[in-house]
Amino acid sequence: MQAVNFSPGDSQADPDFLAAIMRASETYSIVASQDIVDVRGLKLWAKGLPVSAALQQRLLERKLLNPIEACLMAEDGVTPFYLMELLKKFLDSDHSMAHALRPWGTVLEKQLKQIPLHSVAQLLLTTALATRPGAIEHAVQAMALAGGMAQAQSLPVDVRLAMLGGLLHDIGEAYIQPQYLDGQEPLDLMGHQHLMVHPRIAQLLLDATTDYPATLCRAVGEHHERANGSGYPARLQGEDISPLGMLLAAVETTMGVSQSPTAPLFRASFALRVVPGEFPSRYSSVVFNMARDAKEKIPTNIRVPSDALQHINATLEKARLTTLALQSPTGSKERAAIVLLAEDRLARLRMAWNALGVWGLAPDQLTPQDHFEMDLAWGELRLRLFELQRECMLLAESLSEPEKAELTPIWADLKVQPA
Repeated sequence: MQAVNFSPGDSQADPDFLAAIMRASETYSIVASQDIVDVRGLKLWAKGLPVSAALQQRLLERKLLNPIEACLMAEDGVTPFYLMELLKKFLDSDHSMAHALRPWGTVLEKQLKQIPLHSVAQLLLTTALATRPGAIEHAVQAMALAGGMAQAQSLPVDVRLAMLGGLLHDIGEAYIQPQYLDGQEPLDLMGHQHLMVHPRIAQLLLDATTDYPATLCRAVGEHHERANGSGYPARLQGEDISPLGMLLAAVETTMGVSQSPTAPLFRASFALRVVPGEFPSRYSSVVFNMARDAKEKIPTNIRVPSDALQHINATLEKARLTTLALQSPTGSKERAAIVLLAEDRLARLRMAWNALGVWGLAPDQLTPQDHFEMDLAWGELRLRLFELQRECMLLAESLSEPEKAELTPIWADLKVQPA
């Protein structure tokens, strides 16, 4: 994808963002909040004029004195009143998360009234509302969850900043081509390369065009990171991730499984704790307590085929042996780093497998909760193997062709067949 620049004095409008703005302008009133001027000082569009196809073409042809995001505003669409309406609607719903968050409902509503909605944030949220309506519901629910989690733990995180981070964490998706956002199928390598930049884009956007604190901008850029380095876009580890960023990462993971019709919060607490080192335990504990408070019922009719589970076991072992065989004192540092990464991550996945302690039991010896956790483990371990495969392949892009070919067995071995 094209690099996105938000620096004043030499800003190039992103074509995917412009296309989204044009679609949004068909439903909502989006106008120039100031004169739009190119780097030579020529006025391209006057303050107060609505956006149009003519403006879109001019913006694609010229570099701007100021980022286009700072030059436009949405006169309607996502307003503070609209956000409050969505929050109340969600808290009144039958969703497990809504039940769990209701004790904090009054505080959440009070904090929302005091959240500053910058014009750039409103523009991006309105664009999402027009082009992907589900994204706004996701943002409001993430806002509520972030606020609730911040209050449930003694975290060095301001509740209002947590809520704002939950609301804005995905605004960088406006710069991603729509086909990579539908979520219907796992992304291929190219799709993931496009998607993985959206946290960084959002961080740069907020930092360059708003007056939000650097703490918030940084955390939005970290909401897909993981404490063990398996996240993106920067593959940060441990204390390199800010407290607010770690909270938003836990919120993102929880939201990722929250649409499940059965026990979504129990599923989320499992996802947060299944692989050692991904998240501090306090986050899975908070979500587990929310599941308990919401009185979620664990399904009793789940049965996982034993051959599916053994396939995971065999995949882990085969990949481990492959990485051991590929260790070599020769070759580039990058090659050695990929082998070491695969070895370390596979060891963590093996720990996750062993920690369940039920794999050797016969089906009639398992309780309904055992079956439920085995089903969750099947899905989570498959996902982690897929993510590891993708990560190794991305890192291998910098290798020479001979070294890349030499390491191909690693990602070949990590492939898990569908259940």
